[in-house]
Amino acid sequence: MAVADNSLGIFPKALLFVLILLSQSAFAVSSIEINIGAVDAPVGQLKDTKLHVDLKGKKPKLNLTAAVKPAAAPDFTPFKLVCDTLFSEQLGYIDCFDGKLTSAVIDIPFSLHIAQQANQISLDVLFNGAKFSDAEGLHAGEGLIGDLQFTAEKKQAAWHWNSQLNWEKGEVFWQPFYFGDAGSAFSANGFIDARQVVISNAGLIVKDVGEIKASAAIDTKTKQLTDATITAKQIDFNGLYTLLLKPTLEKSAFGNLTVSGKADWQFKIKNTQPAHFELKLIDANIEDQNGKFAFSHVNANIPWDYDVAQNISLAYESGNLLHLPLGAANLKAELNRYALTTPELVLPLLDGALNFKDVSAAWLGKNWFWHLRMDLTPIDLSQFTKALGWPALAGHISGQIPLVTYANKQLNMDGAMTFKVFDGIVGMNNLRIDDPLGVVTRLYADLTMRKLDLGVLTRTYRFGAIEGKLDGDVKGLELENWKAVRFDASLQISQRAVENITALGGEGTAAALQRTFLRFFDEFNYDKIGISCKLRGDMCEMGGVTSTPDGYIIVKGSGIPAINVNGYNKQVSLSDLLGRIKRITDSNTNVIVK
Repeated sequence: MAVADNSLGIFPKALLFVLILLSQSAFAVSSIEINIGAVDAPVGQLKDTKLHVDLKGKKPKLNLTAAVKPAAAPDFTPFKLVCDTLFSEQLGYIDCFDGKLTSAVIDIPFSLHIAQQANQISLDVLFNGAKFSDAEGLHAGEGLIGDLQFTAEKKQAAWHWNSQLNWEKGEVFWQPFYFGDAGSAFSANGFIDARQVVISNAGLIVKDVGEIKASAAIDTKTKQLTDATITAKQIDFNGLYTLLLKPTLEKSAFGNLTVSGKADWQFKIKNTQPAHFELKLIDANIEDQNGKFAFSHVNANIPWDYDVAQNISLAYESGNLLHLPLGAANLKAELNRYALTTPELVLPLLDGALNFKDVSAAWLGKNWFWHLRMDLTPIDLSQFTKALGWPALAGHISGQIPLVTYANKQLNMDGAMTFKVFDGIVGMNNLRIDDPLGVVTRLYADLTMRKLDLGVLTRTYRFGAIEGKLDGDVKGLELENWKAVRFDASLQISQRAVENITALGGEGTAAALQRTFLRFFDEFNYDKIGISCKLRGDMCEMGGVTSTPDGYIIVKGSGIPAINVNGYNKQVSLSDLLGRIKRITDSNTNVIVK
C-alpha cells in the first residue's frame, strides 16, 4: 500500500489512521495487523511500516516498526514504537501508557493521549527519562522529563495548531550549545497549508536568560525561512552570553568573557533577507578573562536596517585596553546597511586620548574591511609604562599614525608611525598584525629611535646620569600574543659623559675605586656606548660597540681616566633580563654591570 499525505505529515497521520481503526473495532477481533509499503509527504518519507495490535487480555498492546527519513536526512532510520497498555473506551480517544519510542539514536519512554474528532486532533505526551544522540556526537540529550501538548484543527485548506512544551529536568547538548539546567518552556501557534508553515506567535522562556518571542513563515517547498521576527526584552546578559553567545565566539577574542547587565534584542527577516536588527545594552559590564580588555557600565543602542541608515551610540564609564586605563567615552557613528562611518572617535587613555579620524568599516563577503587614521594626545610615560608593567620611564609620549587598513584578518599600516618621546622621535614602519582579534595574534614591524635624550631617561634610575643622544634600530620585530619572539636590535649613544661610574659598577666597584686615584673623579668621558641583541625565541645573542676575545665592550672609555665596561655573557634569556631590570627599577637599587 502506498499513501500520499500533504497536510499533517507522515508519522502523525499514519499513526492516527491506525488508532482510528483500533477504536472502531471495539475489540471485536483478537488482533489487528497493517502493513504499509511507503508514505510520502513534504516533510519526509516512511517505509516498511508494520503495525500489530494485540487485543487479547485485559491490556491491549501496540507494536509498530518502520523506517523514517526526514526530508533533510540522507538515509532511512529504523524505529520501533511500543504501547504496553492501550485504551480506547470511546470513539476517537486513545490512551497509550508505558509507551516507548526507540531507534539507533533515541530512547523515549512516554505516555500519550490522543483525541480525534472530524477535523480536529489533540495530543498530550508525557516523557520521562528520554535520551537521544547522533553518530557524529553533535546532538545529545539525557534524563529528559517534561510534557508536550499539541492541538490542530482543519479550516478550509489549512491546519491551525497550538503547542506547548515544558522541559522540567535533564540536559541537552546541541552543537555548539549546552543546556545543562532545565526549567525552560516553549509555546507556539500558527497554521500549515500546502504553501507554507506560519508560526504566528512563539515564546521561549529560558532559565537564567529570560523570554524570547518570535513569529515566522517557512516555505514548504524550498524549506526556506521567508519571514521572521525575534524579540527579547530585559534579557540577562550573563545568561545570554554563557548559553548562546560564548559557544559561537569560542575561537575569537570574545570567547572568554565575564559579563553582567541587561540586553534588549530584535531581529527581522523579510523575503528571506535580514531586514532589521537592534541591540541595546543596559548598564552592562564586560571583562576579558585573558586580560586584553574590559569595559564597565556600558550603555549602547545599536540599530541596523537594510533600507534606512541608522545612528548608533555606545558609552562606557571606564575600562582598559591591554591593561591601559580608559576614561569615560561616548562614541557615535552611522550604520548604512553593511558600512559604518564616523568622522571622529575619541577614546580617553590615561591622561591623554586616542583620536581616531576618517573611520570607515564595511562587512563584505563575510569579512570585515576597515581603515582609519589616528593621533595621540600626549600621555604621561610614567603612567603608561606602569600600566604595562614595564620599567618606569619619565616624560610624555605623543604621535601620529597614518592610514591603517584591515582586510582578511590582517592589519597593515600605510606609511610610518611616529611618536615624540624623550625629546626625540620613535618611528614604526612596515607594521603588520595577523588576526589582531584572534586567540593567537602576531605582530611584525621595524622600529627606529633617533636623538632620544638620555639625560631625561636615565635620571629615572640610580645608576647614574648618562648625558647624550640615543639612536637605535629594531629590525624584524615579531610579537606572538604580544610577547617578543624575534628581533635584531642595536643601540648607539653619541659622545657625552657618564656622571657616576661607581653607580654603573655597583657598590663593589665603588669601594674599589675609592682606594685608587679614580676617587678624585666624579665624571668620566667615553668614546662610544652601544649594545645589540639578536632575539630568537627567548634567547638574546648579545653584542656591543666591539668584540673582545672574552666578550664585548658596552662602554668604551675616552680621555683620562679611560674606563671600559665589558660584557661577557653572549647568550642571555630575555625573560630573565627583563625580570632583572624590573627588579632593579622597582627597588631603585644600583645596577651592577659585569
